[in-house]
Amino acid sequence: MNNQDLLYNAYYKAQDRFLDLHTQGGFEPDVIHDYIHWGMLLASQYESGASSENPLLCELFLRQVYFHLIDAIEDPLRSRIFRRVCLDSIHTPLICLKRYYYQYENGDVQFLLLKQQLQRIQAPLD
Repeated sequence: MNNQDLLYNAYYKAQDRFLDLHTQGGFEPDVIHDYIHWGMLLASQYESGASSENPLLCELFLRQVYFHLIDAIEDPLRSRIFRRVCLDSIHTPLICLKRYYYQYENGDVQFLLLKQQLQRIQAPLD
């Protein structure tokens, strides 16, 4: 198994744990940070200047992590701790998306839309 296969394997395992609604109490931060870590690592394989540069795949993985965190924050079936850790951790993919979008014309508009969506859901948790 090559390094890219191992990376995809780790990412999808972390994603499965993140999406599982029955996360055992006390492990929420580990599950969330593991998913973010592997998502950011996978996206970095495709960012501008990488040997496997592919802007669409980079954006795909960044947005996937971001929107999974958004969905978890809004999900009333998730524990309050899980939702709070997601909210506290969402800055990581958001900053990466900002860096990604500012490379492109009108990218600032795309980024502002993502930021506004976060601001809309953030108010009820504060």
